[in-house]
Amino acid sequence: AAIPGFAADPFLRRTATVRVVEKVGPAVVNITTERLQEGPSPFPSNRQPDIGPLSDDFFEHFFEPGKRRTRSLGSGVIFDRSGHVLTNEHVVARADRVRVATSDGREFDAELVGADPHNDLAVLRILTDEVLPFVPPGDSSDLMVGEPVIAIGNPFGFSNSVTTGVISAVDRSVNAQGSFGFHGLLQTDAAI
Repeated sequence: AAIPGFAADPFLRRTATVRVVEKVGPAVVNITTERLQEGPSPFPSNRQPDIGPLSDDFFEHFFEPGKRRTRSLGSGVIFDRSGHVLTNEHVVARADRVRVATSDGREFDAELVGADPHNDLAVLRILTDEVLPFVPPGDSSDLMVGEPVIAIGNPFGFSNSVTTGVISAVDRSVNAQGSFGFHGLLQTDAAI
């Protein structure tokens, strides 16, 4: 059953979450990477004389032998006026080309400024002179367990995928496979 007057009153519907998404959403971007990967051809080799349109010569005309392009998708957030983007290192690792798409559909090339694989963080710079929407970084030093959190992403080019939750713990450590772990993490129950 509908609450009388709730749908008609935009002030009741414009919750804190809605206001945050309206403010931050334009700075959240989709990241697409391409990597030229060496390896065996994805097509079987028939090693026979030219047997028609699907011979090795046909595939080599369109594809470099032993090389193929792989793609990766992820999200990031523009955090300053210069078009720097914070994202995950695994999204841009070993990429030959990085493209950034804004929530309004514009696309730009980007370059890797720096990456920290141990913390899975990377910084890109969008290659444009336009001033794009950005959100400066916040300060997490005083977060409290139980505080609400909002995660906004754009992993598949679907603008403003939003989930909410609470801070479940602060200053968490997680041991990763290999010789390092992650420290000082915020734990949340938001589905990300």
